[in-house]
Amino acid sequence: MNGKLEFTGERFIPGTAGEIWHEHWHRYHFAAPLVAGLEVLDVACGEGYGSALLATRAATVIGADIAEAALDHARARSAGIANLGFRQADCAALPFADASFDAVVSFETIEHIVAQEPFLDEIRRVLRPDGLLILSCPNKSEYSDRLGVTNEFHVRELYRGELATLVGSRFAHAV
Repeated sequence: MNGKLEFTGERFIPGTAGEIWHEHWHRYHFAAPLVAGLEVLDVACGEGYGSALLATRAATVIGADIAEAALDHARARSAGIANLGFRQADCAALPFADASFDAVVSFETIEHIVAQEPFLDEIRRVLRPDGLLILSCPNKSEYSDRLGVTNEFHVRELYRGELATLVGSRFAHAV
């Protein structure tokens, strides 16, 4: 590993200029107090900047990502954070026991995968019965339609109502 990941547009890398920096950091800063003292899974954690931020408040954090290069980078950057670990995982087949986590965080993930339903089913499976899911994705009407943006890395963008239906069919108390 050369110690540096390149920004391709697919995953956020800290230091990337522009609005993307604020959007991605804001999500993790929002989530951190909500996961204080909890056992947390950060699905599609990328290079781990958000997992490390969550670990400042959570009891434990496991960052999971399919990209081993991103995880190698995450491990190197966060060496010494005792309550933080990383694991290679497909988000639609998480390698964790049922009811393993108090909270699952996944930001800007669902639009990148075809297997959206299995992804949410896996999150539900690994969450404890009273667990907390904190999830975000771009609203297609605002991100793509209004701005005329086509993101080559988004395989299935969702409108707000579509996301609400997907999440609401699996989680009784969705907001």
